[in-house]
Amino acid sequence: MEDLKTLVKELDAMIAKGEMVEAVEKFYADDCVWQEGNTEPRTGGKEGQKAYLSGFFSTVTKVNGLTLHSQTVGDDITMSEWTFDLDTTNGPILWNEALRRRWENGKVVSERFYTA
Repeated sequence: MEDLKTLVKELDAMIAKGEMVEAVEKFYADDCVWQEGNTEPRTGGKEGQKAYLSGFFSTVTKVNGLTLHSQTVGDDITMSEWTFDLDTTNGPILWNEALRRRWENGKVVSERFYTA
């Protein structure tokens, strides 16, 4: 199995290219859960997240930037710091976001993100 540093680099490289749905398919466990800050975790597994992202990205009219600022790797945990600059049908979005991912057996089993 590839080491965690290699996996998170590959995952974040896909995100930087705008391949979020494809990244979920490749790197996330079937029963993965997502949580935004202190909200209730979103369930539905990999398929639910792919549907959620597809719906969200259908509103994006222009990607101004997907910038990875830093990554760190711990014991089965990675963190990535991003800026997402998007124009959507609902107006512009500028997210500064930290993503905490918990990994098991080479797959992300939970992701929690904090947006400012």
